[in-house]
Amino acid sequence: MFQKFSYKEIKKATENFSTTIGQGGFGIVYKAHFSNGLVAAVKQMNKVSEHGEHEFCREIVLLARLHHRHLVSLRGFCIEKHKRYTIIYLIKK
Repeated sequence: MFQKFSYKEIKKATENFSTTIGQGGFGIVYKAHFSNGLVAAVKQMNKVSEHGEHEFCREIVLLARLHHRHLVSLRGFCIEKHKRYTIIYLIKK
């Protein structure tokens, strides 16, 4: 299943957003190393608007439903003030 992460946890896991591994139309993707050994991609949503909020929710629902060994899986999310992040499983340490 997936869990809710705090902004503080994400900031620490990404070492203050220091390692960019990609960028898309909705935001930048960072590599994160969480204290439990999880290595993940953290996707930051560019800006929160009504349209962006809808896209964020739709992505969470879609990723939560996907269960296939060749596709990414949702590990969690972060919603704090105007910040939105999805945490996607990469590899285990």
